[in-house]
Amino acid sequence: MALKNTFRICVAAAVIWATGAQAETVLRFGHPNVAGEVSSKLYDEFVERIAERTDGEIKIQVFPGEQLGKETDMVQQLRDGVLDITAASMAAASTLVPAMEIPSTPFLWSNWLEAEAVISGAAMQPAFDELEETHNIIPLTKIWYWGWRNFTLSEKEVRTPDDMKGLKIRVPESPVWVEMIRGIGAAPTPIPFSDVYTALQQGTVDGQENPIPTIYARKFYEVQKYIVLSRHMLQNNLILMNKNSFAALEPRHQRIILEEVGAASAKMTLLQQRAEEDMLKEIVATGKVTVIDDPDRAAFAEKSTEAVFTALSERWGEENISRVRATIKSIREQ
Repeated sequence: MALKNTFRICVAAAVIWATGAQAETVLRFGHPNVAGEVSSKLYDEFVERIAERTDGEIKIQVFPGEQLGKETDMVQQLRDGVLDITAASMAAASTLVPAMEIPSTPFLWSNWLEAEAVISGAAMQPAFDELEETHNIIPLTKIWYWGWRNFTLSEKEVRTPDDMKGLKIRVPESPVWVEMIRGIGAAPTPIPFSDVYTALQQGTVDGQENPIPTIYARKFYEVQKYIVLSRHMLQNNLILMNKNSFAALEPRHQRIILEEVGAASAKMTLLQQRAEEDMLKEIVATGKVTVIDDPDRAAFAEKSTEAVFTALSERWGEENISRVRATIKSIREQ
């Protein structure tokens, strides 16, 4: 019996020596993107880099393509500790902190640098504080450039808000989109992202809106006749992590994760902006769609921007709105 016990102890010691004293930590990362999208490639890259730099001590399991649910579902899972990391739009984060939706206001931004400065600066910090303090979620990066959103339509050319009257436009399940489409006189129709292609194909809706790389990757141009370069919203996404999951990591592992996600964020901006141009050219080359590059953006802005602020002032908080708008004004006056 003593010999058997000695043998067991030796085997256990050998296992500990072979695997190392540091136990492997497995984190679950759910996101809505599919293979072929720039974001999906960069997620896989930073997951691999984190594994390499931690010598396999941090392993991140990736669940792409809404395997774990819609964006909003995964944000809830993150809060509840069921999920460790997720990639989400600011609109999805607004289901927990409504002010997160402010940067999605139509025609709010003059350019990306302006948006990046405001989102990552003091004007939006109270919203990120609330996300952490109330919902136990922290940003690994506040910046994940997604691009300018544009309309696509199935049958009708659109150049002014009047051209949109009566059209059913698919929108995410988010108040800012609903109020924007109402403001320009169309009918907002919330449909889950995974069902958009079928809804366009079957004529359930007359159109939708998304950045060019999304229109390209999801092949919406196959079932639409027009792309309207309205550039009505500038979408920024976030990489979020459960605060407890992050706190449980060693400081050196925390640093590596922040560094690699930050590097991927910078790369995302460059690649996605290039993709906006290149993918539009590829879409045009198919001959399947007509691109309308001269919509009356000023008319669309007049119908939608203030309408959205008015409708959602109570939801977002007047103080939050004023702080963001004042910061934008200050940047433009410099």
